[in-house]
Amino acid sequence: MRKGQLLSIDALLSLVIVVMVVGVVMNTNDMIRAEITNLLDWYDRANIANNMLDVLTKNPGYPEDWEENVSGVKMIGLRHGNYSYALDYEKILALNRSKGNLTEIFDQLARGKDFMFEFYVSKFNVSVKGRFPRVYLDNVTFANPRGNPPGVNFQISGGQGNTVFAVSYVEIVRTGHQYVNESICSLKDGNNINLQDGDRVKFILVQDVILSAKRGQGPEGPYIEPSPLTIPAGALVDIYITGPEVSNFKINFGGGECPYEFNFGGKGNVVVTVFAADNTFPNLTSTYNRFRDFYDLGEPLYKIAFINKTFVEDEATIKASMQRSPWIEPVERTFVFLRPVYNLSAGPSDEEPLVYGFMKYKVMDGEVVRIKVNSSSYGNLTLISQLGTEIRGFFVYGNQSDLNATLVWYEYENETRTQKLKSYKGFNGTITVPFKELFGSTDTQNKILLLWLYSLEGWSRDEVEIEFIPEIRYMLEPKFDDAIIKLLVWDDR
Repeated sequence: MRKGQLLSIDALLSLVIVVMVVGVVMNTNDMIRAEITNLLDWYDRANIANNMLDVLTKNPGYPEDWEENVSGVKMIGLRHGNYSYALDYEKILALNRSKGNLTEIFDQLARGKDFMFEFYVSKFNVSVKGRFPRVYLDNVTFANPRGNPPGVNFQISGGQGNTVFAVSYVEIVRTGHQYVNESICSLKDGNNINLQDGDRVKFILVQDVILSAKRGQGPEGPYIEPSPLTIPAGALVDIYITGPEVSNFKINFGGGECPYEFNFGGKGNVVVTVFAADNTFPNLTSTYNRFRDFYDLGEPLYKIAFINKTFVEDEATIKASMQRSPWIEPVERTFVFLRPVYNLSAGPSDEEPLVYGFMKYKVMDGEVVRIKVNSSSYGNLTLISQLGTEIRGFFVYGNQSDLNATLVWYEYENETRTQKLKSYKGFNGTITVPFKELFGSTDTQNKILLLWLYSLEGWSRDEVEIEFIPEIRYMLEPKFDDAIIKLLVWDDR
């Protein structure tokens, strides 16, 4: 073996080892570089999402009251100006309402990326199922205004003259005994049921009827107001025979059939008190839904998607854009937000109340709520009130020259729910309802109070004024609620 040959083999082996080491080092370096690049990309993506939430939730924006004039905003922020630990609900509303004016700010904030905000907010929801009753007669007593003789000529007719009318339900209460439908026929004497002082007759109409009460001769009257009055089919009529004279007042089945078709006879000298209203009653509910419930259902209060510098609402477009992106970076945080609400000029909503907060004090005696309608058109509105857990509904209908209202609520005794209602008559287009009646109590201290304008039909919002007299704004403390803000960032370029 030659010396030169041995040295050449050693050198060759060394060279191979060096090449292998260099190759491994270079490959490892490429892998490390790729990992570092991926890590930086991830950190950059994560930073965009987290930075966006930081900017939005850790400062109030500039100017701090930017929600009052979105056109002048320089920087958006949701932090409340006076409570550093809470977001401002009004700014959340302004962000969603005026996002079209914030395109440039959002684009800078997202550094050209696409994103979607979802706001899941704890809140009250109210609902009204069924119709409010209209009250046609609210325990009106028909009697001779001159006093002697005491009674009037009282009639309920299904048409011209004293014609028979049909009912779907009839009840007579006499000396504490109740007779319903077929059982009233046991009171018949021939074709009649002779009515007595103290009797109560209640029935539900199948057809429209005309109620009239007059004192004098001839078909035209003179009528005792508010008769003559048409009462529509479906209404409940409750007649209390108050005396002191009942003449020969009777239910007559001669032209009809007991118990569902009759008219009234012997009606020449009668004193009666009459209640008549629609036989309907709404079901009112108020539910406080937690933000986590909405989150689990995937039902955000607001969703704001920004794709290629444009706000997008179409779900299919948003989903397709996210699928085209090689990455999606999610981030979410839980917050509390301040919800001081006192806006008596806000529009109708089953979610956003006109008034929302905790009452610091007991309201003053004599506190009222006044509703004024400045319209000759016929319309209606529904207010839903809540004090603590009690809910009431207030239905206003008519126009400024003929304005009426019905208040409905429930009373509970021995686990039995009883429907209650009260009617109101407007004066000069204004209805005034005592606070105690609208909310159920004046014991308001440390109780949550809400008032919704649930619906508005036939009138524009600026034709309706709602106010508390005296003002209660100073008595309200804001309520803090919980929320989740979820942010998704991606790149569809």
